[in-house]
Amino acid sequence: MTGLITNIQRFSTHDGPGIRTTVFFKGCPLRCKWCHNPETIALKPEIQFFSEICVGCGSCGDVCPNGAHRLENGTNVFRREICRVCFRCVDACMRGALLCAGKELTAAEALAVIGKDRQYYENSGGGVTLSGGEPFLQQDFALEILSGARTDGIHTAVDTAACVTFETIFSLLPFIDLFLLDLKHMDGSKHKAYTGADNGQILETARDILDSGIPTEVRTPVIAGFNDDLENAARMADFIAGYPNVRKVKLLPYHSFGENKARSLGYEQEIFNPPVSGALEKMAACFDVPVDYVRSS
Repeated sequence: MTGLITNIQRFSTHDGPGIRTTVFFKGCPLRCKWCHNPETIALKPEIQFFSEICVGCGSCGDVCPNGAHRLENGTNVFRREICRVCFRCVDACMRGALLCAGKELTAAEALAVIGKDRQYYENSGGGVTLSGGEPFLQQDFALEILSGARTDGIHTAVDTAACVTFETIFSLLPFIDLFLLDLKHMDGSKHKAYTGADNGQILETARDILDSGIPTEVRTPVIAGFNDDLENAARMADFIAGYPNVRKVKLLPYHSFGENKARSLGYEQEIFNPPVSGALEKMAACFDVPVDYVRSS
């Protein structure tokens, strides 16, 4: 079984408890305007071109079989419309200005990387996290990694936006120790305006995840003017109220780290603002479970 990923990040401390290895799956049905991992959106391999790193050496153009790279006044011009994504240019680029976004590997290969840090997991209470993108878009690949990790006694977590049917998730439940559940907005129309999808299916699947009894951490990216208001926070608090398996809520203030990555893929990303000082504290007060957030200075 093979799957398409963008990266396997070892020694991660932000994707669940302890020291973890995070496998970033490629492919997502949402189009969040602020996405901080835009390279994981398309369910296909892509080439990232970071023009600010390029020194105009011309090596990429020398090896490109389709003429997608050419020098103009000492500057490399990348014509994506004729690129065949063969990655010869990536191999030729010595500066790292061209990167591969999306590579196939087997579950066994992923598990081999995951298994390297078993001692760190045991000492820190960590494990492996499947993230993305949306891991459940590659259901069978995710299942093979999760079941293999469970066989090896490694704690498992899945970071999901719940934008799939619960039937897609059901067969994986026995191998998931923790859900990292992303909830972005409780209002369907506003959710669609900013993510490209209504939240009806998301909330239905999120409810089923909560009903499963599996420990869950709810995560919310907080963006000024989108979901930094107390009304939305209160509705979210009501949604998760009464579920003892919701261990905590994590409020993640917006950052613009995805902007440059989006540009490297050939499109511009809309820029937002982080929540104003004091907003996260007020939102946190709406919940009756522990809330993690960066406090205002």
